[in-house]
Amino acid sequence: MNAIILTKLLIDFGLVVLIWMVQIIIYPSFLHYTSEKLSVWHPLYTRKITSIVAPLMLAQLSISVYLMITQLTYSFYEIIDLLLIATNWLLTMLVFISLHEKIEHNSTDRDIQTKLVKYNWVRVVLFCSIFLFNFINILAI
Repeated sequence: MNAIILTKLLIDFGLVVLIWMVQIIIYPSFLHYTSEKLSVWHPLYTRKITSIVAPLMLAQLSISVYLMITQLTYSFYEIIDLLLIATNWLLTMLVFISLHEKIEHNSTDRDIQTKLVKYNWVRVVLFCSIFLFNFINILAI
C-alpha cells in the first residue's frame, strides 16, 4: 500500500475519533457550564482545538488534492472524497465558525449551544463518510 494513501487514511481516522469526541463529550458539555465560566472556557477551547483540528484538516485536504493532481484518471472514490472534504470545509467556515463566534459574544444563549450540537451531526457524517470511502477504496486497490 502506498505510504501517502495510508497516511491519509490515518488522518481521516484521527478526524473521525476527534469529531465523535467533540460531538459526544465537548459540545454537549457547553450546556453544563454557567454562562460566566463558558465565556472564559470557550475562547481557550477554540484556540486549543483549532491547533489540533486545523493541521489535520489541512493535511487531509492537501493529500486529497495531491492525489487528484498526480492521477491521470480520477476514481469515483477520489472525486467523492474531495467533494466531501470541500463540503466539510465550507460548513466549518460558513456555519460552525459563526456559531462559535456567537457563543463567544453571547455565552448565555443556550439555543446557539444546542444548535452547535445538533448541526455538528452533519460533520460527524461527513468525517465518517470520508474515512469509509477511503477505507473501501483501499480494499478495492
